[in-house]
Amino acid sequence: MRASALVVQSDPDKSLGAIADELIRAGVRLDVRSPDRDLPAVHGYAGLIVLPGLADPVDDDAAVHRAREAIHHALRAELPVLGLCLGAQLLVQALGGSVFRCPPELGFGDVFASPAAPADPLLGGLPEQFSVFHAHAFAFEPPAQAQILLTNDVCVQACRHGDSWAFQCHPEISRGWVAGLAAGLRGEDGGLRAATTDFFRRNGVSPEQLEREARLADPTLRQIARGIANGFAARLA
Repeated sequence: MRASALVVQSDPDKSLGAIADELIRAGVRLDVRSPDRDLPAVHGYAGLIVLPGLADPVDDDAAVHRAREAIHHALRAELPVLGLCLGAQLLVQALGGSVFRCPPELGFGDVFASPAAPADPLLGGLPEQFSVFHAHAFAFEPPAQAQILLTNDVCVQACRHGDSWAFQCHPEISRGWVAGLAAGLRGEDGGLRAATTDFFRRNGVSPEQLEREARLADPTLRQIARGIANGFAARLA
């Protein structure tokens, strides 16, 4: 029987992207659900993945509360958990860390691997420095017991606590998604929600720069997405 993971997708235009493709290749069944409704019990799955969203981790919002509750249940059940951006912030809160408003990071920017990263099951073999997509105005402070894996001059970009991984940056983003965002910024239909495009437009993000940097970063990010997926799939098994 294939291992299955519950995937909590807060916004319809923010999927697991490149990591989903690699998880499916690794034989993992993904059950994608919206927290706009009650979520299934996590004990029916081998692990939990919580995706990004336009909401903030401090929002008093039913969907945010449902996603956070699923994380608490998964941690109590000792299931592997992967959190991305909003999902990472909620995961760190559940682990006893904190979140804070930070200078917005939008578009591609470099992150740096910590000394713990080469031995990590998900990030082993990654470069010491690489460019990755960012889209956040909140960040997290991991609990003291967590291993910091990626950083930059704004905040911690990834950490691990047991079989839980939190990524503030977006290793799941594909060139196709960036192309859709760039199209939206040009006033075309890129397939993304208007609220998503407006978030970047308000902050003066250039579509040409996005596409150029996505093209340059793509080979490394494909490798990283594959490593995250294969490492997490092994934990699910």
